[in-house]
Amino acid sequence: MTTLLLLACRGSHGHAASAADIEEELAPAWAVPHLRRLLARHKVDAVVDVSTRGGHHYGSIAEALAAAPPPPGRYTVHVRAGIYREPINITRSDVTLIGDGMGRTVISGNQSMHTGHGMLQSAILTVSGNGFMARDLTLQNTAGASAGPAVALMTMSDQSVYYRCRIMGTVDFIFGYAKAVFQECQVLVRRSVDGKDNVITAQGRDGPDNQSGFVFQRCAVKALPGDHLQKNTRTFLGRPWKKHSRVVFMRCALDSIVNPEGWLQWNATTPVPDTVYYAEYRNTGPGANTQGRVKWDQLHLLKEPAEAANFSVHNFIQGDDWLPRFGITYDQE
Repeated sequence: MTTLLLLACRGSHGHAASAADIEEELAPAWAVPHLRRLLARHKVDAVVDVSTRGGHHYGSIAEALAAAPPPPGRYTVHVRAGIYREPINITRSDVTLIGDGMGRTVISGNQSMHTGHGMLQSAILTVSGNGFMARDLTLQNTAGASAGPAVALMTMSDQSVYYRCRIMGTVDFIFGYAKAVFQECQVLVRRSVDGKDNVITAQGRDGPDNQSGFVFQRCAVKALPGDHLQKNTRTFLGRPWKKHSRVVFMRCALDSIVNPEGWLQWNATTPVPDTVYYAEYRNTGPGANTQGRVKWDQLHLLKEPAEAANFSVHNFIQGDDWLPRFGITYDQE
């Protein structure tokens, strides 16, 4: 049975929006042509539309999520341009957040150890519902490294996709144990205090039967514009939060902020477990030079397409089975 795209909520005046309303009001703003055709062909119950400027269904993302009907059915939130200073926690399965573009739709906060939030509570966006998708938005934790761990994204959702998103932070700011693919995202590292390391990922795969991992494809890793990280800090692609941590960077553009060693152990007294799996494949840029990489057996410098194929959208999250139905563009590699 074909699963249809459901964008469900009450209208701004308590009425459900029709498919014609969707085509006229919402689809031109964000939908790829495939999705516009999908909306036109099938019955859609209603639309979630969020804006900080008023005049739309909801004024905050949290309000829109609270109105979500129970599964099954995909629940999609169009988050219009604006800065949303609210921590978001998504527990429902099959949720999509679609913004108006990186730098235009911004979900922001400064939660950290310094503000009384532990690592698990510091995330700006926390996702535990499976089948989560996000595109065309920014996630930023503005707490500096002196504030301790400050997570921008904590993802525990299997079969999750982040497409054309900008994710910003300092220490362990992409965190969790999801099975997630990041495509064409910008990973922006912020300036830390002198002597403090920046670490992009802290992935928490905790056993051999756990299929989770973070895969970055055609993403850009660089400093936040205006921050000159090379002079006063070291930046690493990841460190293992759990014993089976798995992270892959493939065909990404790695700027010179990436430390030549590339990867870091969890702390100075904890050796890297033998069961960790880190990999790089055909990355480019000054930070992609692997000659100075850590000499770990756990780091795999992949050479052949067949080796990298295990981490394609098709093989890693079975994306061909469900993404096309929802108009989410992705690279099959």
